[in-house]
Amino acid sequence: MNKSLKIKQSLKLTLEKRKLQTPFVFQLKLQNLSKSDIDTLNRLFLEAKWFYNFIIADIKNRLNSKSEKLKKVEVKAPNG
Repeated sequence: MNKSLKIKQSLKLTLEKRKLQTPFVFQLKLQNLSKSDIDTLNRLFLEAKWFYNFIIADIKNRLNSKSEKLKKVEVKAPNG
């Protein structure tokens, strides 16, 4: 089997696998939250963004089983 045939077969298998998958969308209403809950959620999303950016900055070396246990990451602030 040559390389192009292997690629074609792999793409075909992927297409078949994706036909069986079902996408889901969840919508949540976050009304009537206290100010502290809103601040906590905002901080949570900010820290998730920092973690995501830290991992993808050097994905080959940082994406491993130990990355979920990180306590600190480098953050590049806009002002320096």
